[in-house]
Amino acid sequence: MTRGVSWFFVAPLVLLGLSGCKFGLYEQREPWRSEAEERCLAEGRVKPSAFIVADRAINGAGTCGMDHAFRITAFSEGSVEVSPRATLACPMTSAVDQWVTQDVQPAAMAWFGQPVVKMKQMSSYSCRRMNGAKTGKISEHAFGNGLDIAGFVLANGREISVKKDWKGSADARGFLRTVQADACERFSVVLAPGSNIYHYDHIHIDLMRRASGNSTCKPLAQRPIPPRLPVYKAPAYKAPPYGAAWQGGPISAVPGAAEPVENYGPEGAEQEGYDVEASASAPLAPAPLAPSRPAVARTVPASAYPAAPAPVYPAASAYPATGRVPMGGVGEPMVLTPPAVDPYANGGYAPDPTPGAPAPQGYPARTYPAQAYPPAAPPAPAAPARTRPPGLLPPGSIPLAKWLGLDTTPTTSTGNVRSFTTEREFASPIPGVGAEAGTD
Repeated sequence: MTRGVSWFFVAPLVLLGLSGCKFGLYEQREPWRSEAEERCLAEGRVKPSAFIVADRAINGAGTCGMDHAFRITAFSEGSVEVSPRATLACPMTSAVDQWVTQDVQPAAMAWFGQPVVKMKQMSSYSCRRMNGAKTGKISEHAFGNGLDIAGFVLANGREISVKKDWKGSADARGFLRTVQADACERFSVVLAPGSNIYHYDHIHIDLMRRASGNSTCKPLAQRPIPPRLPVYKAPAYKAPPYGAAWQGGPISAVPGAAEPVENYGPEGAEQEGYDVEASASAPLAPAPLAPSRPAVARTVPASAYPAAPAPVYPAASAYPATGRVPMGGVGEPMVLTPPAVDPYANGGYAPDPTPGAPAPQGYPARTYPAQAYPPAAPPAPAAPARTRPPGLLPPGSIPLAKWLGLDTTPTTSTGNVRSFTTEREFASPIPGVGAEAGTD
């Protein structure tokens, strides 16, 4: 039991000692690595985004790790995907991003006529020695300072592999050698196929520092000349002559069609499309409307247009001088005579007829509620005026209707007998004696 417990505590210590011996138990990370990371962050060379995310510090076995790690899924503002995701330190992240944006993409456009959309990587951060050996110097991958690139994918889906295309077709071979030559100008170590047996299938790039300051670029960089790919260029736009009709239909030029001749007048300061002599003596005629068929530009001499008469203005003495002060010279401001009565002296109101009365105050207008009174009854009709006192009988020669004022017909006129008889019957309270049947 005691032996089992002792091995339980001793075994982890033995494993820790073996791991420490592998990378050096008492080794320390070079100070320049932390300084380079801090300077990179202070200068803002890496801006965190959705594609470049800041991660926590990594402290691996021995001296492996970095103070400021970044997890990268794409470079060049997200336009070039990184597969699989890479983990790099700040200086390496900035250098690779500039290389992809300023070197890899222009090389792809020159050799293939289309951009790169994906970059395949084989190793970013990895706590190991150079070339994966058991002994030797620690690799730059152990500090997030190196990257192994296996190939690229173009926008049309074509894949450019370092292993297959380093000696492949002319365009793929030229593209890979171009990006390798550009990398040798940015990184301190660049190892491509042909440098050794360990880099037959990828391009290794890192920012290792040497005391001598020398850099490594293997094999020797050769920058081939890219082909002249056909590039479409739109035809140059030429405006029609002044006064000519605009061309109908599409803007693109028809093959074989004659181009309109441009006529801008004499050379020199008069190349704006205007005739200097004509514009000096007469106004420019408006451009005619576009007819159904192409119009032909015609040149009309300046003498064909009548000269515009000079405007005649009345003399200054014709204007009344009331309320104005004569000007002392050209360019002096005009002074107006102040009015006798100030229009704003009384608040904009007419002057008060009573002298010494206070100025009207701005009281609000009074409003009264509407009264719900019943409508007034219409007046009763007036009774007809009586010309004779009631109770007296008229003379025999005057009819009763005339006497009571019901018949307004003059006495000398015949009038309407029927209406008179009706009025007489209505006015008489005593009914007349009816005639017997068969008598007149």
